[in-house]
Amino acid sequence: MKPTARTALAVIVAVVALVVSAGAGATAARLITGKDIRDGTVTSADVKNRSLKAKDFSARAKSKLRGPAGATGATGATGPQGAPGLSGFEVVTRTVSIPALGGTASVSAACPAGKKAISATAGYAAPLAGLLSQVTRTSDTAFEATGLSAAGILVDQVLTLDVVCATVPG
Repeated sequence: MKPTARTALAVIVAVVALVVSAGAGATAARLITGKDIRDGTVTSADVKNRSLKAKDFSARAKSKLRGPAGATGATGATGPQGAPGLSGFEVVTRTVSIPALGGTASVSAACPAGKKAISATAGYAAPLAGLLSQVTRTSDTAFEATGLSAAGILVDQVLTLDVVCATVPG
């Protein structure tokens, strides 16, 4: 095919049309803004699916985006019932004087009716070297403390026994 003025003109027109059509979309996008669109004229049909993100919606609109509640999930097995706890704590205190210079003495303390002895402790009012004590459980409801004053202790000492009592479920 031999180039003629007519074919050259056709090629030029085709190139110009191609350049104009390629730039027309970009030009339109730069010329049309949200201010140019009248309220209520854009519908959901005009919006591409999945093109909007959560940030594109107002807080009020987001609060309305709630679907129906899902099904209730399965519940787990209920564990065994725990043992009933202790209650009615009470401390029973008894004292005894331990004679000086190697003296010994014992004191007992028992819980009131319906309570059991949980623990006990014994001690001296003025702890000094040479004072000894021992606590022994005598029953489910009582303890006994025995004290000894060594030969170097020159004054009587007071031994105190504290027994912790509580109501224990059967």
